[in-house]
Amino acid sequence: SGLSKWCGAGGWRLGTFTFPEQYVPLLNLLATIASETFTSVSAPVQFAALQAFAGSPAIREYVRHSQDILRSVAQFVHQQLSDMQVSMPLADGGFYLFPDFGYFREGLAAKGILSSAALCEHLLNESGVALLPGEAFGRPAEELTARLSFVDFDGEAALCYRKTHSDTVLDDTFVMEYCPRIAEAMGALRVCLEAL
Repeated sequence: SGLSKWCGAGGWRLGTFTFPEQYVPLLNLLATIASETFTSVSAPVQFAALQAFAGSPAIREYVRHSQDILRSVAQFVHQQLSDMQVSMPLADGGFYLFPDFGYFREGLAAKGILSSAALCEHLLNESGVALLPGEAFGRPAEELTARLSFVDFDGEAALCYRKTHSDTVLDDTFVMEYCPRIAEAMGALRVCLEAL
């Protein structure tokens, strides 16, 4: 897990591992590799982590509101992409989806797009939406998958709304108003995919 995912604090990078006792040797190996690979966590992230992991009513409220917001955005993006014939599991947490554009394989192949990297380049050039190719996450290059992050919105404004409307169900109207770049990105992807 990590601070950014657990706490809904995108960009605050501090990862954690949880291992059962029988896998302690694996934990030790990973710790050795990490010690040679990663540098220390920045001071602001360390201070934020101390506050977050100490817990408080304010932190619990923040996490609950962040989860509500991210859940509504995930459902919106998932539904939009599903309506475009893009398949993927709905996110259980975090702020990523892993869409599969295989439905468009024939149209993409006609344009010489045969890999997830070429797919992402095409989508960026044609729609302005940036995705990371599935092959960067260990998927076969010819699989037309990508990772999509859905945190391109003003988190402070969304949180302020949620704090004053904590009993309101956050639906598509919320996303359209408080996450307009997400809605615009879905519209741009739709136009791009319809052109195939």
